[in-house]
Amino acid sequence: MSFRDEVSWTAMVSAYAQFRRASEAIDLFDRMVEHGLKPDAVTLTGVISACSRAGLVEKGQRYFELMTDGCENLTRVTLMTMLKLSSDNGHVSLGKQVHVQLVSSLMQRRFYSVEDRNTVMYNSLMGGLLASGMIKDAQKLFQGMEKDSVSWTAMIKGLAQNGLEKAAVEFFREMKEEGLTMDQFTFGSVLPAFHACIIRTNFQDNVYVGSALIDMYCKCKCIDYAKTAFDGMKQKNVVSWTAMVVGYGQTGRAEEARIQPDHYTLGQAISACSNIASLEEGSQFHGKTIVSGLIHYVTVSNSLVTLYGKCGNIDDSTRLFNEMSFRDEVSWTAMVSAYAQFRRASEAIDLFDRMVEHGLKPDAVTLTGVISACSRAGLVEKGQRYFELMTDEYGIEPSNGHYSCMIDLFSRSGRLEEAMSFINGMPFPPDAIGWTTLLSACRNKGNLEIGKQAAESLIELDPHHPAGYTLLSSIYAYASKERWDCVAQLRREMREKKKGKLHSFSADDESSQYLDRIYAKLEELNQMITVKIKMLNYHSERLAIAFGLIFVPSGLPIRVGKNLRVCVDCHTAMKHIFSVTDAVRFHHFKDGTCSCGDFW
Repeated sequence: MSFRDEVSWTAMVSAYAQFRRASEAIDLFDRMVEHGLKPDAVTLTGVISACSRAGLVEKGQRYFELMTDGCENLTRVTLMTMLKLSSDNGHVSLGKQVHVQLVSSLMQRRFYSVEDRNTVMYNSLMGGLLASGMIKDAQKLFQGMEKDSVSWTAMIKGLAQNGLEKAAVEFFREMKEEGLTMDQFTFGSVLPAFHACIIRTNFQDNVYVGSALIDMYCKCKCIDYAKTAFDGMKQKNVVSWTAMVVGYGQTGRAEEARIQPDHYTLGQAISACSNIASLEEGSQFHGKTIVSGLIHYVTVSNSLVTLYGKCGNIDDSTRLFNEMSFRDEVSWTAMVSAYAQFRRASEAIDLFDRMVEHGLKPDAVTLTGVISACSRAGLVEKGQRYFELMTDEYGIEPSNGHYSCMIDLFSRSGRLEEAMSFINGMPFPPDAIGWTTLLSACRNKGNLEIGKQAAESLIELDPHHPAGYTLLSSIYAYASKERWDCVAQLRREMREKKKGKLHSFSADDESSQYLDRIYAKLEELNQMITVKIKMLNYHSERLAIAFGLIFVPSGLPIRVGKNLRVCVDCHTAMKHIFSVTDAVRFHHFKDGTCSCGDFW
């Protein structure tokens, strides 16, 4: 024949197939495609039939997938041929694929027979097509329909699940440009596409990339994807473990965080719990260490000592430390830091001295702990001596953190001029923590002059830091009633910064959705105690405590973290609150007294 069209090729392919000459049928079909001719349903059915008779399952499946790119190609004969190919060769997965195609075909016929088709129906059909791997049909349907956020999200998810990551990301970009609302499901759908790109570019083993992936999946409530990323990491750090533990906890699947680790990974998991003060999950891991016998490893015991110290269970930290058969520098440092954080200065200092007597060399973290202990106990001279030993005896270069501890040492004792003198002698300016520490002390002591210097330095360093505005506002309020114009101006500047976090509170806060209930709880508490100073009534720590008393189940601790030091009046108010509510809370208020001995 001098000229052959699709009919010619199809007739020949079908003839070869009918006479069980599969190799010639397949070769002819491939040549037809190479010539740029498009095979129709008859041609594809013919070559699939040839593959079926020859038992060539993979080739038959490949031709079937070519066919299902367009649903109009599917015929009853084709589907019967594919089902026979699957059953004759025991290929269950291929049979399921054919079954899905059959259902999808019936769905489309039913769909197009309905006159009043709405967006929900379009989305349902599109989801079915994507689940069946019928991408072209789904895209064709998507282009001709009225789309909403669900439509876009379904397409993104379907493309990603079918290995078309670049297309999924492109759809995500287009959805963003359309200005449509994106929720956790949208982000959860596109993340696997980014994940696949990371794998293909060989970044999946990077601990930082892996940790970021886990964190993103957890925040989008895609905990199974997070677990897949976590399991695929050859090396895990504290960030990885923390993200995974938090993810399980926030999705109500804390029990699934239990693992079968070695002593290193178990220590890392416990460290992750201590970083977020997650005592419940940490206690579960503690049980795991006992059952597995891994508690005898020093890395595991050190993590447990740190966990209980950071969660305020100092007695458990002490007991674990005393039970350790071997202690290294990390063990001693963890215990010193725990005592310091719990304001048991004498024990921290005694332990530090015993550590040195045992011939162990303290590191930068140990010295931070012992200087902090001196600061909280008002032992200025002793703290100064340890700071000098840092460089003279142990050869440790002080960091910003150590300098902040020294500023705190002078500030807590009211020696504000010495604090400023120390700052002026530093080799570099203090960071935000250092200035905030001094500013907080100036607020408590009513020192407007030094407070203004500290606030101006803090605001210059970080204009968006709320502490400079909040604390200076308090100093103005305490210093003179004539300063209320300055207070108002500062609060206006604060609002312009638009600072806000989940369950964070500022003085006179009115942003919480639970505002009425929080203030009602405060009024209830105020009737039970004698603290009646209106100006201080709605300080952030009191708002947070009221929130906790409303929503934290009775008997569980309320842990309030604060970016500033607690003011004198709020500290007094909290003692009374927790005496009338029969509560024991962190700062460890009990029966109207505080574990800090009222020196803070």
